[in-house]
Amino acid sequence: MDVYFKNVSTYTLEEYKKFVEFHNKKYNFRYNLYTLFIVALCIFCIVLQFCYGNIVIGIIFILGMVSFLCYRVLRPLFFIKKEANSKKIKNKMTNIYTFYDDYVIIRSATLKVKLKYSKFYKIYEENDRFYLYLDKNHSYILLKSGFTVGNVNEFYEFLKKRLRYRI
Repeated sequence: MDVYFKNVSTYTLEEYKKFVEFHNKKYNFRYNLYTLFIVALCIFCIVLQFCYGNIVIGIIFILGMVSFLCYRVLRPLFFIKKEANSKKIKNKMTNIYTFYDDYVIIRSATLKVKLKYSKFYKIYEENDRFYLYLDKNHSYILLKSGFTVGNVNEFYEFLKKRLRYRI
């Protein structure tokens, strides 16, 4: 198989912060809208229970709503902190992306992954990087300055042919 593109990208804390900022711009509105909808639904149920004199059930709804809000607010904060303190960020892990006709091989010091292009959820382009999303929460960061085989413009056209509706 011929290598079409090869890229070497290093994960740093600055890159991770840029990714978190980008990810929040893309997905926070839906996340917050869903949270707001569930809270409004809980408040409706709480008011309804108190109006009908079901104090215990109303308190259970209050506890459920508070638990849900804590989960929705604190979980992303802990996840971001955990990732920022992970070995891949602290040790500046380097990934080598090798793109072939039907798949990409991603290598690091400890891992080798072969992915077909159909496994990517979405691909986003920024000024100096690409984000190759595997799902709504996990992404590979591909720096535009890291190409050792091929160039950025040809790479984008290559991706558009293979991932028509995901770019």
